[in-house]
Amino acid sequence: MTTLMRNRVETAEKMLAADFFRKAPDEKAELIDGVLLIHRPPLCIHERLFRFLLTLLHVYVEERQLGEVLGSRTAVELADNHVYEPDILFVQQSRREIIGRKGVVGAPDLVIEILSASTAANDRGVKFEQYQRAGVREYWIIDPYGPTGTAFYFLLEGQYTKLEVDAAGIVRSSVLPDFWLDTAWLWPQQEFLTVRQAMNFIGG
Repeated sequence: MTTLMRNRVETAEKMLAADFFRKAPDEKAELIDGVLLIHRPPLCIHERLFRFLLTLLHVYVEERQLGEVLGSRTAVELADNHVYEPDILFVQQSRREIIGRKGVVGAPDLVIEILSASTAANDRGVKFEQYQRAGVREYWIIDPYGPTGTAFYFLLEGQYTKLEVDAAGIVRSSVLPDFWLDTAWLWPQQEFLTVRQAMNFIGG
């Protein structure tokens, strides 16, 4: 329970997913092990990185008709007592039926969590374990302050294994066909690349 204390606990009473959808407030909230947590507003460094990645992935996926990219406030029900709102998620075309009116029921193919002081322990801990158990095929944990706290994982025989970042700083997705990311784009010295510039590099 100590890993949850950096966020405001809305209620100490245990609840299930159905209760979460009835009671969750109009701000970012998650159900972790049956406990409803309300998250602090993110910092601008988080939101700029979020905007870049969400837009880049959305354009890439949309142009290739690979599925759907959603972000930030989309609920993902992984179990009766675990409902998360990951920063970014991708569901491939053949599995779009798991996206419903209230959110996603089941494991997205890709989940991205951008760390903040109030969420990092859960993103690396209980949520890592639940994403792995539910079968999320690829999980990116990105530290907006640099590569030290950043890791990319893919599911191999039910366990997360690190995706290698090569000597040039390139990581290649195991889920998105032909998609690669120059990790230097995540921590620009000044402004982020435009999405069109990034797509030109990737081959869009």
